[in-house]
Amino acid sequence: MRKQISIAFILLLTAMALQAQSKEELQAQKQKAFDEIKLARELMEKTSKERVGSVQQLSLLQRGINSRAKLIQALEGEVKLIEDQILTTRTEIKKLDAEYEVNKKEYARLIYYAYRNHTSYEKLMYLLASSSISQSYQRYKYMKYISEYRVKKAQQIEVLRSELERKNDDLEELRSEKLDLMELKDMEQEKLIGQRSQKAEIVKDLRRQEARLKKQIAEKERIARELEAEIRKIIEEEARKSSSGNIYGALTPEQELVGNDFRKNKGKLPWPVDKGIITTGFGKNEFPGLVGSSVVNNGIDINSAPGTKVRAVFDGEVTKVLAIKGANYTVLVRHGQFLSVYLNLVNVRVKGGDKVLTKEIMGDAFTDQEHQVSMVHFEVWQEKTCLNPEDWLSK
Repeated sequence: MRKQISIAFILLLTAMALQAQSKEELQAQKQKAFDEIKLARELMEKTSKERVGSVQQLSLLQRGINSRAKLIQALEGEVKLIEDQILTTRTEIKKLDAEYEVNKKEYARLIYYAYRNHTSYEKLMYLLASSSISQSYQRYKYMKYISEYRVKKAQQIEVLRSELERKNDDLEELRSEKLDLMELKDMEQEKLIGQRSQKAEIVKDLRRQEARLKKQIAEKERIARELEAEIRKIIEEEARKSSSGNIYGALTPEQELVGNDFRKNKGKLPWPVDKGIITTGFGKNEFPGLVGSSVVNNGIDINSAPGTKVRAVFDGEVTKVLAIKGANYTVLVRHGQFLSVYLNLVNVRVKGGDKVLTKEIMGDAFTDQEHQVSMVHFEVWQEKTCLNPEDWLSK
């Protein structure tokens, strides 16, 4: 019986360890969603002063909706984990209770035996009634064992009683935590419904501004094409320096080492801003609720508060600083075989040929005075191929 309980206890500890790990991951997701919701709300408050809806408002609101949906998903995951823990705790309580009852019955038998032989005279008579000295000695050892076993059994019962009390306290705590999470989830669901209603109103406003919206999209596409053309031109110029026609052939051993280090840090690179929200992702982006309005993005657009500084995501060398009409300045930094691109900067503090370190400030993100929100466009290239920056930045 004890062996079965021990095995069950080990399995329980293993399951609890796995659950704790999952719970930590869910709590990290929950905190990240909370942070994004908070920043999106702060930025939305700045843009809400506008009398009509804007793409900026819509993008921020959609990001907030996505973050709140992730938050609700994380809360549901936590509730499910707690339900599993409650079930496991109940099973453990049932096993402990069964063992407790068995021990109590056994202890009752020991007490009865002790009662029948509680005086020194009765114990002596029991020993003298032996048929031989050997039997008398065996009876003495038995009486001693019974006495010690009774003390040990009493201690076991006390330990089991304490463990049962602790498990019942754990159960109550889990129930309370589950109720709190379900209440929080319901509150977030209500906020999500409100955000979706707000989104519908902004979409209505934007539909009435179709001509202006199309003009904004066309301008964004022009800037993207001009930036891509400049990047490819730079890459081709660098490739011509190598006899093989490949940019890799023109790299110094030091540059190759930096490139390898950059590759090893995929998914771990710091963001180009200290705090921000991705409002336009990599690839084709359709504006929420506006059918037929889409842009293809070679990188990601990150919105942040006014005055945000833009920093290098890794050690490298500034290849070039470009001025693009309608998008302020662009800084290109080479990291061996890779390029990181930062568009929409002002007050640029670097120039071509400068060495930069990870998180070194290179300029400020331009602040749109109309929306009172800063935006920086960020790209990652490997020779002539643009990559999804989200795969490279830390989560």
